[in-house]
Amino acid sequence: METLNFLVIDDDKPTIANIRAILTKAFPNAGLLIAFNGKEAWELLQKQQVDIVIADYDIPEINGLELCKKVRASQKLKNIYYILTTGYVDNEIKIKSLETCVDDFINKPIEYEEFIARLRAGVRILRLQKKVIEENKILNEIAKALEKQIQDTKQLAIRFLTTRMPSVGELLKRVATGATWIAKLTGNFNEEELQDIEFASYLVYVGKLSLPDALIEKPVLTDGSPTNELMCQVPVKAKELLDGIGTLESVAKIIFHIWENFDGSGIPHKLQSWQIPAQSRIIRVVLDFEELRFYSKMTADDALEKLKQNSRRFYDPKVVLFLEQFLLEYRELAGSINEKPLQLQELKEGLVVARDIYTYSGLKLVPAGMVLNPKIIQSLISHNTTDPILGYVWVKI
Repeated sequence: METLNFLVIDDDKPTIANIRAILTKAFPNAGLLIAFNGKEAWELLQKQQVDIVIADYDIPEINGLELCKKVRASQKLKNIYYILTTGYVDNEIKIKSLETCVDDFINKPIEYEEFIARLRAGVRILRLQKKVIEENKILNEIAKALEKQIQDTKQLAIRFLTTRMPSVGELLKRVATGATWIAKLTGNFNEEELQDIEFASYLVYVGKLSLPDALIEKPVLTDGSPTNELMCQVPVKAKELLDGIGTLESVAKIIFHIWENFDGSGIPHKLQSWQIPAQSRIIRVVLDFEELRFYSKMTADDALEKLKQNSRRFYDPKVVLFLEQFLLEYRELAGSINEKPLQLQELKEGLVVARDIYTYSGLKLVPAGMVLNPKIIQSLISHNTTDPILGYVWVKI
């Protein structure tokens, strides 16, 4: 630690002389600043480097506790070690001070050995604190470097993929947007996991690079089965390629299981239901939706309907519901131009429900076409407290 700097604040000159003598003996190389009131001390703190403050509670202008609060509120000063002293014992003040912002509390008259022991404890805490701050700074720099490396790797991989599959760039972007939106809506993923989902969405076709040109532009699965026997290699090749890049192991696992069917009939390991990673289930639904639109030239409504027909067979039914909410949010379904989304508190008697109302657990509460009445509205509000309504309530306009 660099040279230690103390600031002593007291309006009693004999007390200051006593503390000065103690500090000079115990910390001969330390810097020492003196202030006789809180206002003067605050001005010094703005101009000088201070590591430890020793302040009397009853100093004029700004008392010792209020000054401590100002110190803690300052981004520049908040890590100062703050000791409060007082000439009388008041447990209520002591407890309040320690709970509010003070690091230590010492009664006057100051006893030499105890005072030095507490100061040295404070110095140890400051050193540890500084070490943590420096380590966090290094970790942040490493995180930024890794983030740049990951983004550079992603861009390189996307450029490589689109060299052989020039037409899929926009498709992959739409998959990444939809999958990330759904993942955020579930609330089950942290920032790192969300980044993995986005990355896996962009790299979902990386295993296709092993395919001949005649197959590379075809979907891996058609109606839940491999379009060609060589398609069975796609998840395996993707994992082999990405496992070799340390930062992409979690992404490799997601892509490896994307083509598992919900009923256990998919590839490569015939996992079923909740055995399939949640990230893979999300991307699979969005990917198949976009492929139906891209390869089969289906409308958004028709593609969604096909996914609904195959819920529980190929797809996680809850994710299909989330996809519908995403499409409604982005106004991609045909009827959505004649519909509007409302919060529960905005519902009124007489409004007509435009889309089935589901909960997060997948329960259908109200079918499309139902006319809202007070009883239905109250039922929705009550149900929302235990099994929340999925997305908005869409009504006809």
